[in-house]
Amino acid sequence: MVFSESELISEIKKRNLNAYRDLIKEYTKPVYYLTYNILNIGNSKEDIEECVADVFFEVWQKINEFDSERSNFKTWILILTKYKALTYKRKFKKSHVENIDDYQPEEPNTVEKQIIDRETQKKLLETINSFNETDKELFIRRYFCNEKISDIMQSLGLSRSAVDNRLLRGRKIIKEVLAYD
Repeated sequence: MVFSESELISEIKKRNLNAYRDLIKEYTKPVYYLTYNILNIGNSKEDIEECVADVFFEVWQKINEFDSERSNFKTWILILTKYKALTYKRKFKKSHVENIDDYQPEEPNTVEKQIIDRETQKKLLETINSFNETDKELFIRRYFCNEKISDIMQSLGLSRSAVDNRLLRGRKIIKEVLAYD
């Protein structure tokens, strides 16, 4: 049975599983497309599919919050999708921060350069490891993972000036340590 939009909403409110199947069939493409556009960089297909499944489950759970006078059904679903995907993105960023000890620098061309670069890199990693946890995470995310400052600010709950000051202070410490070679 194919439901009209209003019937679909009504039947989902009644917890009709056939309506839930129709919901998924009807809205999978736009939900997947939006989720993919938010999560495509650095996330697997499975992560994206998990988020899409969570969106439909959230629609099922929050169907009574939908107000047809405030928005249309598809827009409401896509708003839920956007927020769910952004939540996943923040969650994945926190869980994908790499440990500085696991960082493997690239091998230089000559033996002499290789020895100098390894010593410099070793001092650099030791210096960053000596930072407090917030500054260490900030440095790793900014300079090793190339994250945007705005994303780092949001996830660490710091202001732009606090992030800039911490990065500046860290760079000064690193320059001082490396200058004594």
